Amino acid sequence: MHLSGGSLALLGEVRTGLLPESRALSRVSAADLLTLVRGRRAQSRERPVTWAQSPVVHEGVDCRLATPNRSKVRAVGTVATHATIRGGRILQSSAMATVVAGGGTHRRSWGHYLGRIGTVETLTRLSPGIGGQLVDGFLGPPDPTTVTLDPGAIAARLFTRVRTDLTLNQTPPIQTSAARLRWAAQVRPGVAPSLSFVLLDDETRLVSVVVGDETELAAAQRFCEDLAVHDWLLTVLTEVIDEAEMAELSGSSPAQVLAPLLEHLVHLWLPGALTPPPLRGLWNAVETDPGFTVQWNSRIGQLRDRVAVATLGALSRSQSRW
Repeated sequence: MHLSGGSLALLGEVRTGLLPESRALSRVSAADLLTLVRGRRAQSRERPVTWAQSPVVHEGVDCRLATPNRSKVRAVGTVATHATIRGGRILQSSAMATVVAGGGTHRRSWGHYLGRIGTVETLTRLSPGIGGQLVDGFLGPPDPTTVTLDPGAIAARLFTRVRTDLTLNQTPPIQTSAARLRWAAQVRPGVAPSLSFVLLDDETRLVSVVVGDETELAAAQRFCEDLAVHDWLLTVLTEVIDEAEMAELSGSSPAQVLAPLLEHLVHLWLPGALTPPPLRGLWNAVETDPGFTVQWNSRIGQLRDRVAVATLGALSRSQSRW
């Protein structure tokens, strides 16, 4: 990602879901899967949880930027995209662009933009406060009459590309849906980092991050990826518990539904572990409202109790036959 001084805003989206594979990939296998560019190896590490990230790939864009008043702000440049696998189980694709003021109103050659991967330059005269307008427009309701910058569509294509790789056996231990977290970040000099977090619907989250200087801004994408993983885990946990309740009503064993979650995903709950130090303090806000870990611990307790009750019930029925 190219991050220059005077950034107006960072605009991005993260797709998160379960890797369609029956076994957890090792760090080496995950890195092999994410070698998307010939000759460029994926990054990887083992602790605190196995993690691998693909090389950055880019896609050129020439489009409008959304604003609340639907003013015509044109931008040209590239969106930077990468995929990650966490714990050998969780797949993410993340696309992001830094918006900067261009040096004029004329488009330059693609060679200029390719030298600034992950940056889009405006070709429109800008009004004061445009950074906040870009954030509000990007996170606000879409304008159905205008095509604007959409990192989510680019992230979705990479997400599908990795999920459909022929080396994956397409048999995940749990059936889950993917989630999307659309985020925007901007600098307000001198302020402490802060965020707003909105659950738009069952699958979509909106996050706005404000930081005090450019060095903190560089960590926003990684924080949002970490936040997206934990929001997805909490959503999956709730869905699986609800599914277990339905199984119990139909006479099936809820333990069969709940056990795979305990085995394959629960240990990946590590909020803040992969957030860069400058923005780890934002987790304090997340833990206060909506209270991620409180919700998680409560749900995990509920899950373990259900498994215990189902196990005791099975033992009791087995003993009664003797």
